[in-house]
Amino acid sequence: MVDLLKQKNKKSDTELARKISLFIDKSKIDEYEIYISNSIDNEIEIFGGEVESLSYSDSKGIGIRVFKEKKIGYSYVSSFEENKIRDCIEKAVQNSKITNEEAINGLPLKNEYRYEKGSDIEKYLYNEDFFKASIEDKIELSKNLERKAKGKDKRISGVDSLNYSDNFSEVTMLNSFGFEGTYRNTSSFLFLNIISKDKGDTSTGFSFSYERDPQKLDLEKIAEDASNKSLMLLGSKKIKSVSSDILLDSLVASQFLGVIASILTADSVQKGKSLFKDKIGEKIFSKNINIFDNGIMKEGFSSKPFDGEGVNKGNTQIFKDGILKTFLYDCYTARKDKTLSTGNAVRASYKSTPSVGVSNFYLEPYLSHSFENILKSIDEGFYVIDIIGLHSGANPITGDISVGAKGLWIKNGCFDFPVKEVTIATDILSFCKKIESVGNDLKFFPSGGFIGSPSLHIKDITISGI
Repeated sequence: MVDLLKQKNKKSDTELARKISLFIDKSKIDEYEIYISNSIDNEIEIFGGEVESLSYSDSKGIGIRVFKEKKIGYSYVSSFEENKIRDCIEKAVQNSKITNEEAINGLPLKNEYRYEKGSDIEKYLYNEDFFKASIEDKIELSKNLERKAKGKDKRISGVDSLNYSDNFSEVTMLNSFGFEGTYRNTSSFLFLNIISKDKGDTSTGFSFSYERDPQKLDLEKIAEDASNKSLMLLGSKKIKSVSSDILLDSLVASQFLGVIASILTADSVQKGKSLFKDKIGEKIFSKNINIFDNGIMKEGFSSKPFDGEGVNKGNTQIFKDGILKTFLYDCYTARKDKTLSTGNAVRASYKSTPSVGVSNFYLEPYLSHSFENILKSIDEGFYVIDIIGLHSGANPITGDISVGAKGLWIKNGCFDFPVKEVTIATDILSFCKKIESVGNDLKFFPSGGFIGSPSLHIKDITISGI
């Protein structure tokens, strides 16, 4: 019994994939794809200066996808023993005999790529210093953040949640059309949510940071942002229902944009689950807004050189001057619409087949519009710092959105008093039409991709209070 994992440690995953390809009986199938992934994950939760929980996971596996007479077969295995891999291949072949035949099934062809290879994004995804930080270093870093946050103000009573997580991953793909590709990725994430109390009132505020190297996480900025959000909401009042302007914090705007992103995938559109169906070429935004899905953004935490089926990634402009120009495609959905793949096939792991998803999806900032200038332009309105229940309160088919919100009331271009327990109600198309101003403070939020937006000033939105 041969264990290819031991051999893999001495060789590259590309060499391993080549060896696995020799196990495939080419007479039984028309096309094949080998997907190998390795990942290491750490998670730490701190509470009261102590480690509340600590977890480590190490996942390795191989996914085999085959096509026979336009039918798909898939199987995966976490063992690198030769007999187990051969068995996995055979199961994929057998599965291909019982799935539905579709003329558009098959591996991507070179003439179906929208983007040529040309990016050097691989060198921005991986930081070798990632491994210099020990688990003890990461625990101390997290504890240090808690200390910094508690020391910001005497009204800060404690930490609601403090979570550190990081990931190293390596992906290798090879297929029967001659594609070979590999990349490595490192990421570190630190999240803080703190509690403030004053005169019987309680409020919370959160902040987070992403870096390729955990030692570069800015603890001071995380603590400062979280404490400011929490403290400014102390003494919040309820307000009467009103129709008013709102100013969305950039991270809140990013969450709204995530709802829009999810219904711009071609799969959602083709299944009738998107209100953007049949709207290509229409001006959706009243302003000349540009939105991109950039899979090769240097700072993007969803960047990759190729997608989940080996198609080159690139920078796709979805909205140009407010006009919807394209949806996001993998190879299968692109063939349905007789267009080219945008390189948006995603895979959760070696255990799953490709599907359509977003990468670094963002609304382009207006560099001349500062947050301060937008705030000054609002006579009366609501600055939204946090929202609750967006995913349950958004209907992607009708576009209706209803979410809880908290923030600050605006009067004559200045913050007046904190507001709590209100609901914002709108719909996606109205939301797009009512955007009045776009800020220059682009920030990203991790939600089904890496979603980014500047602050947004939106006119005439229903705010339900008492």
